[in-house]
Amino acid sequence: MALGRRSRGAVWPLAVAAVLGLAISIFDYFWQDNGIHGTLGVALVIGSTLLMAVASVVIAAGWARGRVRAVLLVLILIDIICTGFAAYMLEADILLALMVLALLAWLFAVFFDRRPRRLVSAEVAP
Repeated sequence: MALGRRSRGAVWPLAVAAVLGLAISIFDYFWQDNGIHGTLGVALVIGSTLLMAVASVVIAAGWARGRVRAVLLVLILIDIICTGFAAYMLEADILLALMVLALLAWLFAVFFDRRPRRLVSAEVAP
């Protein structure tokens, strides 16, 4: 299955989840009542969600096509898994829930195709 041939519109929910994850991680970094404020772990999560947001917007805007799009989608999947694990370890439940939503959005973006498929005829011309 070619990852580069999917519809771009299906990636926008992933971009929204990444931007919301970035906002939550920035909030967690500065809010002093959560026990993880100012830590290196939250700073790392801010960087990873920023990269996820940039990559998903690049794909959704149509600036990445073909193999570049496929590589970005694989890197986004790795980012979602690692950020979700970091959110679990940091006990950042909202960020963890957003990463689950981002994973669902990633699956939707990779496996959903709005274009109708062409049937190839098996007839042989006489």
